[in-house]
Amino acid sequence: MAWDRDSMDPEKMLEEYRRLIDTLGHDGLRGHVAHMTEVVEANPRDTDALLGRGMTFAELGDHHRAVEDFSRVIAISPFDADAYHERARSYAAMEELRWAMEDYDDAIRLAPGDAWVYINRGGCHAELGNLAGAINDYEVAIRLAPDSADAYFNRGLVYAEMGDLLRAVQDLSKAIELEPGDAEAHYHRGLAYREIGEMDEALNDFDAAIGPEGNRDLVLYARGITHLNLERFDAALSDFNAVIGLDPDNASALRGRGVALGGMGRDEEAVEALNRSLHIEPDNSETLTARGIAHTSMEQYDLAVADYSRVIDIDPGDTRVLYSRGTAQMHLTRYESAIDDFNAIIGIDPDNAGAYMARGFAHTLLGSHKKAVEDYDSFVELAQNDPMAYYARGCAHAELGETHRAIEDFNRSIALKPDNIESLRSRARLYHHVGELDKAIQDYDVIIRLKPDDPTVREEKRVVLEQMEASGR
Repeated sequence: MAWDRDSMDPEKMLEEYRRLIDTLGHDGLRGHVAHMTEVVEANPRDTDALLGRGMTFAELGDHHRAVEDFSRVIAISPFDADAYHERARSYAAMEELRWAMEDYDDAIRLAPGDAWVYINRGGCHAELGNLAGAINDYEVAIRLAPDSADAYFNRGLVYAEMGDLLRAVQDLSKAIELEPGDAEAHYHRGLAYREIGEMDEALNDFDAAIGPEGNRDLVLYARGITHLNLERFDAALSDFNAVIGLDPDNASALRGRGVALGGMGRDEEAVEALNRSLHIEPDNSETLTARGIAHTSMEQYDLAVADYSRVIDIDPGDTRVLYSRGTAQMHLTRYESAIDDFNAIIGIDPDNAGAYMARGFAHTLLGSHKKAVEDYDSFVELAQNDPMAYYARGCAHAELGETHRAIEDFNRSIALKPDNIESLRSRARLYHHVGELDKAIQDYDVIIRLKPDDPTVREEKRVVLEQMEASGR
């Protein structure tokens, strides 16, 4: 095939030519190269044939030879915008982004009305990290071609990368409106919806994006993660299994399978899936963390600590995993080691209320009740509306014999959560201890209404009643 670009709209001609070569298989493309080579050999200055052969080389992935042909066109015709544009695309495919940018600039200078050049240069800006430059190019492309789904799609991706998810959704929605069957736009809009917490909308998009070919595994994985976020573990497991069916060595899907199985209480199977994932990616922090959680669920705390320790070796600043290791150390009665982990968290995040709570509990178990009170003071300061903060400090005050302070804390805990059985029980015992028996009975009665089948409470109440009877009250 040869054509005369001067006889028709160059932009339409190139679009038609791209569609043509997209329909050719590998053998067809090779045959086309041979034909165009004959034309070039007959007339080495035939820029149409050189451009066409270069585009065919590019379709075959042979961008070096494509660049050679485009460069020959430019040498013959220095003002050929198409040649600069196509060479820029090949340079971009070769990751020679600076050279690509120079050619895109020249193509725009020579043909400022070509929306596709702006779309492609926008992609190059994005690859170079110049997201604002990419947005500017896509905006020009949209002004030039208001019905260009590609311009909206690409701008939506850049907005998503910038964290502007609402604008990303708007642009991707426009792209879908212009091309309703665009599976990739549905996929990326689904990701954006998931990030802003619109899980049902995300699932609808992933459903629309799933097809028999293309990125089916990516879409299934994304849908599986969304099901995990919704704690729909059966549905998540089904999606991850489907990905593994397509790609048995997909480490991410194996990890997802493990997490889903763990959520279903099938911990041994979860560990098996996570082991397979780690065999493929031995130092993946997410997978190690997930296996640590599974080991914790199985009360295999030594194994959990080993997994968490590997994660901390990779990222010493992961406070979530430091906390998990600290609590696992507590189960192993390694209280000093647990305190070291909670200290590390507080060093990184001085306002981490959970770390103060956990460290206070560790101090309590070590009998260091004054240190526990100090930690609970910090816990209360950081979480003033958390009934657990006052309950924990109240227990520490009680251990130190500071009964009235303890009762004050239990009062605050109960005011925040009137059905807090542990605070009610602790306050009842202290009322009994200080001889305020009527108040103790009142608390026991509340507990019995909340938990009528608790024999311990009924026994404690009976003891108080006997004491009241013995004292003539």
